[in-house]
Amino acid sequence: MSPTLRHCSLSIIHPELKSLATRCAALEHLSFKIPEWERQSADDRTLLCDSVRLCKRLVTLSCLPLDWASWKHLSDLPSLLKVSVCEPRSASRWSTDWDITNFTPFRNITTLSFNVNTAAYAITAMQHSEFPSLKEFEMVADVLPCSEAEKLLRALSKCNAKQTLQHINIASRIAKDQEPSGESLAAVTQLFCFSQLRTLRLNLHYCIHIDNDLLLEAIASWPHILSLELIDSRMPTTITFRGLFAALRLCPHLHTLRIFMDLVDIDIDPTTESFQHTTLHTLEFSRSDVADAKAVARIIFSVLPCVDHVNQRDTWDAGMIFYNVWDKVNSHLRYLKSSAVVVDDIKGAVAKS
Repeated sequence: MSPTLRHCSLSIIHPELKSLATRCAALEHLSFKIPEWERQSADDRTLLCDSVRLCKRLVTLSCLPLDWASWKHLSDLPSLLKVSVCEPRSASRWSTDWDITNFTPFRNITTLSFNVNTAAYAITAMQHSEFPSLKEFEMVADVLPCSEAEKLLRALSKCNAKQTLQHINIASRIAKDQEPSGESLAAVTQLFCFSQLRTLRLNLHYCIHIDNDLLLEAIASWPHILSLELIDSRMPTTITFRGLFAALRLCPHLHTLRIFMDLVDIDIDPTTESFQHTTLHTLEFSRSDVADAKAVARIIFSVLPCVDHVNQRDTWDAGMIFYNVWDKVNSHLRYLKSSAVVVDDIKGAVAKS
């Protein structure tokens, strides 16, 4: 390959990988897109780590989990801006029990992501690293128990990115049965320190327990928040309309909200509610149950005038009855919107005459 090669994407760990890393000294963007079910031998993993340590000018790297000596090498690279770690489905054969080396800060990394089976590798990496320039963090795990979620968020809060981190996306694919614990109350509070947050997406299981007071405290901690998703259908919710609208008063620029709520016990009167939030356009209450579809639609119409309908992304697998309830809410909302347009047209015609 040309010694001036800067971009390289591979689907295998080739025996000549070290030669590539040595010959292509200008390599800046290296990506390994290994089939997720393909098993890697110990020799493959050693070859990958040895090769990555030969790269001196990396700007972006997407690869399988590395040993800690390679992680230490990456932490010293001033050119590195983005790291993405994708763990194969055969990851039970990948050990994280290597000796931990004291890492220097990843001074210029702005984007860090993990796509893993469990959070063990990510937690260890975060606990021993600093990211003073980090703007985006993402982790998607197959299984993320609440205790590990709390450890991950705690490690993230201590990685020296309190004034820079703007986007967080953490999700768990599989809902593993577990008993709610104290960590379900502490997990979200670990993120209160990130005052520059613009986007927060948490889609977890048995990990997010938020009431009106905690939601208000959270929103007060993120004055620049634009998009907020707090989804945990395995935990009971105590957020009501009153608590939600109190929080919305503190985030005038929020445009997307996806949250799980108590919409059975309605605790406000829309006819006396003077508050309106005029920037929220995308709204989803996930699997929240509804007792009075017309009342819910009236509240949304009165307080959230830019919401044309409530999204129903997660309702199909919850049953047709549940889907029909939200279809009724949106039908009432469309009627209220159309009626308001007719009234405005009549008022306009009268004014002109």
